[in-house]
Amino acid sequence: NNAIQGFNLLVLDVDGDCPLTMFQDFFKDYTYLVYTTKRHKENGTGPDRYRVIFPTSHVLKFNDTEYKEFMHNVFTWLPFKSDEQTAQRARKWMTHPGGDLIQNDGKLFDVLPFIPKTAKNDERKSKLEGQTDFTNLERWFVNNTGEGNRSNQLLRYGRMMVDAGKTANEVNTCVVALND
Repeated sequence: NNAIQGFNLLVLDVDGDCPLTMFQDFFKDYTYLVYTTKRHKENGTGPDRYRVIFPTSHVLKFNDTEYKEFMHNVFTWLPFKSDEQTAQRARKWMTHPGGDLIQNDGKLFDVLPFIPKTAKNDERKSKLEGQTDFTNLERWFVNNTGEGNRSNQLLRYGRMMVDAGKTANEVNTCVVALND
């Protein structure tokens, strides 16, 4: 209740559900800073664990309930699972001196479609209602496929299935199903 109003950064905590290289591919057009956490690649073989900081297009001032709803809207948009504890607006973030730091320059994260009780958010939610059978990853590809890039997007989707350890038959089934 005592949190200072106003923020212009979005912080996500990714704990092994999206390899760092895959994240970089998804968000190559965005400005972000990634730092690996202390548990990143534990014992050299564990999953990628990292935090992402996106500068946002606007400064937002939400109460606790609005902030949680805003973050939930972002979580449903992401193509991977993110730690939903980050929906706490007074969250502290630990770093450690041995982590890797990756910076990317691009466009700012547009917060407008995720702001609760707005026309843009209603429009985004309406679009999602027809996509309830999709996983977040499938929904990401469908919603980021535009005129003339469907083949490239399906190829990217297939490559991600391969990276996720799917067999050739599973990849084929997934790609054909998404294309349908």
